[in-house]
Amino acid sequence: MSISKQLAAHASGTHFGDLPAQAVAAVKRSLLDALGVTLAAGTLGQASRAFVETARSSGQGPSRVIGFGFGAAPSLAALANGAMSHALDYEDTHDAALVHPHGIALPAALAVAQAVGGITGAQFIAALAVGADIGCRLGLAMADDDTRRGWTMRPLLGTYGAAAAVGKLLDLDEARMVQAFALAFNQATCSSGFLSSPNSHMREIRDAFGAQAAVIAAQLAARGVNAYDQPIEGAHGLYAMYAGGRYDASQLTSGLGRVFEGANVSFKAWPSCRGTHSFIEAALGLREEASVAPASIARIDAVVSPTFRILFEPLAQKRSPQTANDAKFSVPFSTAIALVHGRVSLADYLPLALGDPEVLAMARRVHCEVCDDWNFDDSLRGILKLTLHDGRVLVREISRPLGDARHPMSEAALLAKFMDCVRYAATPIAPERARRIAAGIATLERAPDLSALDV
Repeated sequence: MSISKQLAAHASGTHFGDLPAQAVAAVKRSLLDALGVTLAAGTLGQASRAFVETARSSGQGPSRVIGFGFGAAPSLAALANGAMSHALDYEDTHDAALVHPHGIALPAALAVAQAVGGITGAQFIAALAVGADIGCRLGLAMADDDTRRGWTMRPLLGTYGAAAAVGKLLDLDEARMVQAFALAFNQATCSSGFLSSPNSHMREIRDAFGAQAAVIAAQLAARGVNAYDQPIEGAHGLYAMYAGGRYDASQLTSGLGRVFEGANVSFKAWPSCRGTHSFIEAALGLREEASVAPASIARIDAVVSPTFRILFEPLAQKRSPQTANDAKFSVPFSTAIALVHGRVSLADYLPLALGDPEVLAMARRVHCEVCDDWNFDDSLRGILKLTLHDGRVLVREISRPLGDARHPMSEAALLAKFMDCVRYAATPIAPERARRIAAGIATLERAPDLSALDV
């Protein structure tokens, strides 16, 4: 059986009763996190509002645009919600696969589930579990540097996973699921051109197109539209077209149906690039444990992995970012926030906060260097050294920042993150209702419907 068929059979044939308890718990954590992050983007996102208004202008439909109180056609609701899901760069990540598995899968799956109706909580959990698993496995199998070829693969890999989730909700069999993969593949891609375009919004809204593509692909596959038979491993499939034909097939099928990679995601404890998190954690730890006052710090040195050189170059720009995106991708600025304020929150990346004179002054004291001996497994590693005016030198090394699957956030911390995100929802949500939403997600497998997710 081809790899495409094996993954399609996995998606169509896995049911809630087949999921290990760890996979069920993981889906619920990711669902809470993704919903909160998407709600916050309703007011904090920049370009995503244009997608919301595009969905609104199309007329009413059965699928809710998250946080805005109106419905749209499934594909347009998925488009709008996908534009918000990654807008704050705050959602979960599979660090080894380099995939945000729920940023596309949730907007697509929720839109279709609401349109279909009658979907139980258990069915929805199963759909998200297989979708995240497939998206992550595709990333784990990548054996080539996508950026070298000019691509950003995260949205495309996530689109396959989202197509699996939507296809499952539409009850596609193995053959139709393969075609859903192929039809999604023909619609979704993402150039790395935004990296050299300072005014680009693509990093913010890139998941919108994959979410819409997944919905349309699965709907067309359900109606008998055919594309081709090997959209993953074929001569003109994913790896041939985007990775020079190089991939590790064992990552795609090993433990299939037993190991669900969505359970291995990391969550973001702070609303910035994961590469900044070791330095934030080190700064917060040193500040608290050594009672370091901001005024006592003379110099800050950060040792960064080669993967994240972009987080401090060019140094002048990273010390004084002009946009929220630049700030989130800055070791000097994010470290300075932690040292000055003793916390890092969504509010610290708002436009007015970028001009905080204390943070900017602290960021100017940050100096960075790369440790070329560190490999990919060390990409999130960081060393922070504070030299104080009294001559003391404080050093903290973080190998796996808080939120890593092996250094997880607590359930209480994830709930606190959700509650903070809800504060920024476009349509205000009272704390009591937010807690009810969280409680509904915690017991979603017992729910006869998805009303707990109607926000």
